[in-house]
Amino acid sequence: MKAKKATSGFLTLVLLAGLVVTGLTPANAALRVPKAPFKACSEVADASLYCIESVTITNVDGRKIQLTYVASGQDVPAVTEAANDLYPVARLRSGVVEVNDWWMDRYQLETWVNPNLKAMDVSSLVGTTNHPEWGAFLDPLTNTFDITVPAEAWDQTQKCYINGAITDAPRRDCQKGSIVGLIENKVVMMWSGPDAAWAAREVSNIKASTYVEYTELAKTKLQPARGATYNSTTKTFSKTETLVIPSWAKAIALKNGWNLPGSDPVLSASTGTSGEALGATPTLVDTQTSTPAQVEAGRALPGRWTTADWTKFGLDSLGYDGLYVEAKAANEFVNHLFVDGLPTLTGGDKKVSLASQIGSKGYAANLDPDITISVTVRSGDIRTGVIMASAIDVETDTRYFGGYSTITITGSPVTVPLAKSVKDCTTEDSVAKANVRQFQATIIVQNDTSGFGVEGTSGDMYVGTNGVCEGSTPVWNEQTKEFTWTAAAPHFAADGKTVNKGFYKAVIPVNDAKLLWGMTNPNDAATALRVSVTTETGGSTAAISVIAVRNGKIIIDVSNFDYSRKKLTIALKKGYKPSLAAKKTTITCVLGKTTKKITAVKPNCPKGYLRKR
Repeated sequence: MKAKKATSGFLTLVLLAGLVVTGLTPANAALRVPKAPFKACSEVADASLYCIESVTITNVDGRKIQLTYVASGQDVPAVTEAANDLYPVARLRSGVVEVNDWWMDRYQLETWVNPNLKAMDVSSLVGTTNHPEWGAFLDPLTNTFDITVPAEAWDQTQKCYINGAITDAPRRDCQKGSIVGLIENKVVMMWSGPDAAWAAREVSNIKASTYVEYTELAKTKLQPARGATYNSTTKTFSKTETLVIPSWAKAIALKNGWNLPGSDPVLSASTGTSGEALGATPTLVDTQTSTPAQVEAGRALPGRWTTADWTKFGLDSLGYDGLYVEAKAANEFVNHLFVDGLPTLTGGDKKVSLASQIGSKGYAANLDPDITISVTVRSGDIRTGVIMASAIDVETDTRYFGGYSTITITGSPVTVPLAKSVKDCTTEDSVAKANVRQFQATIIVQNDTSGFGVEGTSGDMYVGTNGVCEGSTPVWNEQTKEFTWTAAAPHFAADGKTVNKGFYKAVIPVNDAKLLWGMTNPNDAATALRVSVTTETGGSTAAISVIAVRNGKIIIDVSNFDYSRKKLTIALKKGYKPSLAAKKTTITCVLGKTTKKITAVKPNCPKGYLRKR
């Protein structure tokens, strides 16, 4: 949050997006990110392309707490249920159980068990401007949809499942077979598959099947047996068996703090009450010794994300009682998405306000540094170019669902020096107006005229810093093969004595490094890349503190340098020569009449097999 004259957050960054050069993805005429703050998805129609799906907080004890959106003036639910659970579903054909182990989230459940659900094969529309988007309406008279895929969208790269592997490919190659689910002529679900034959087969299966939720049965640790018949009057199955919860369902529930009917009852991670087990051990929180910091009410807010157990889980230690997540276009000129987590304060009249610093209603109170915030935003058809965050330990997850995408940003708040004006970010005697611990992120999009992108990159690049004054998006110089960022902040903290310290973190996918620098072996990163932090005048230089390769990404971490203005450059060292990747060989292994070929750097036959000479 900033006062009218303060320079804060990444709002200034998006004005510089035009500085990014080379190879932008073609504009998507359908992309129109709202300028007004997104509402919670629970407050809008299911077909909304822009809303906030969920907000969770992980507290100092490592407990993941699912928050619920509560509008200003409303009571917080006495028992805050998880924003989403997983429910068991059986698929029946002619009243007989064919599949007994489907687990669905709430939205999927409400769609699949709806008797009005109709499946439609739209494979013939793949690659054309007549293919529907999620949320489109079908005109039965003309058999056309009112919202369709722009021509250029079929050439945009996305992650998809092809030939048994997840890969990056143009949308037209990911979606050879295409099905939509319709309820009252509205597209509520979309599926894609390998070919039109798959689509025809699946539509036939859906038309011949019915879907039955068996949550109450699962709570008794039973599930319907395959081949059992279902009595729709008594809602019972002729034969049951011991409930088996798939490992993937357990993993999703544990990750998101969701409930699983039929799990062992323990203290629920989302409510603190007896509920379905997530495998967590209850942790007692001492709320008697916490001393809430004083905050005062600032501007009015429409609501907050919170839980009835806010105090129980020790989330009130700094005086605020929830979070308001403001997600919207960064300014009226662009489609870049800005996300800001703000602390809230609720009065006796249940009206929600910004929790502000005492004596300065223009600045948000500090967020707790020991929590982790995770926000999932439904964001239309945004294709991420780079995600920039004013937070630490940030992880991002972008998922594409045909007509829309979801972007999840997870990280912990970080202290940011705020400046009264831009000039206070350029001198060594400047003093910050305030130092605020905040959680902000800006998603710079690819599929926009002002977007970020070097053609062929994944869109999974991330940059984090607390030097947000006059910051810039990454600038790629094709001639010198250098990435350059700028970060700036006042030299001194608000007390006029403490020197503001900065951090800069860049996460670059290995495949992007290969495209940009020709780095075929990611393990070369530690010795091949030259990273420096310099002042604007070219004075001091700071060596990087960490460079590593983990999970297919190069991580560059520079920290504890002094502000004001700094420029970070990442480039290949002169004379770099790629190391040779270890050569793989293939051997033949035999077990009786079975033969296997094993290809690896140092291949070995499986147990029991003999190597054929």
